[in-house]
Amino acid sequence: MNFVRIDPPGTFCNNEALRDLIKDRDVRTFVDVGCGGGQMSKLLCSLGLTGVGVDFSRDALRIAESNLAEEIAAGAYRLVEGDATELDQELPKQDMALSYMVMEHVEDDVDFARRLLRLVKPGGLLVLAVPGRRDHWSFEDETVGHLRRYDREDLERVLVAGGLEDVRVWSVAVPVANILFRIGDALVKNSDEAKKIGQSQRQQTETSGIRDIPWKTVFPAWVKLILNRVTLYPLFVLQRMFYNTGYGVTMIGFGKAPGVNT
Repeated sequence: MNFVRIDPPGTFCNNEALRDLIKDRDVRTFVDVGCGGGQMSKLLCSLGLTGVGVDFSRDALRIAESNLAEEIAAGAYRLVEGDATELDQELPKQDMALSYMVMEHVEDDVDFARRLLRLVKPGGLLVLAVPGRRDHWSFEDETVGHLRRYDREDLERVLVAGGLEDVRVWSVAVPVANILFRIGDALVKNSDEAKKIGQSQRQQTETSGIRDIPWKTVFPAWVKLILNRVTLYPLFVLQRMFYNTGYGVTMIGFGKAPGVNT
């Protein structure tokens, strides 16, 4: 059976939460830190934004280059290889910096948030998505180089300590991701990902966003009939009821950079 990359339900919900987050904000440019294969960048470019993707994994950047070939050719997007926390003097400040599933790989998360804030214009937006709920530490966390999961209060504390203002934290993909959580973990255990237990944390991190796991990140092509933005719309409505709870196995924290846009 041939498998192709299709976003799972939780990713569709994450994407919709980001749409909700920025829909009433004046965001035109962005930097995607730890962009991986470029899925979030692709979404933002489809909404008319222009941006920069940064990653230290060459394999991830090659995938992103393919996924965003049209946007790169049109001058709406570019890729930078390196560690964004060390490139803040070289990258122009953007209306928004976002980083999805990266901060949990970093030893000093407060410093990470602080450094990312330097990539944002005064009054701009910083968005950080992380795996939620300490009580849901799993086998998958062990294979992808995670150092921690976050309860809602943990993420809020990190963002405030990192210098953000008007901090908020949303639980996303509730309840669908909660229902599928153990199933997803079992799929990881029964895949080649299990071999990554013995790798270094750096090696695990480099491939964490570009994994091909049957029935978790890749599916038969016909599954597109089921997994698409139209059929999953009821999940988007449902998750909004849980944004302000602590139930999310994925959480999105966001806030403003100090100062006022000029």
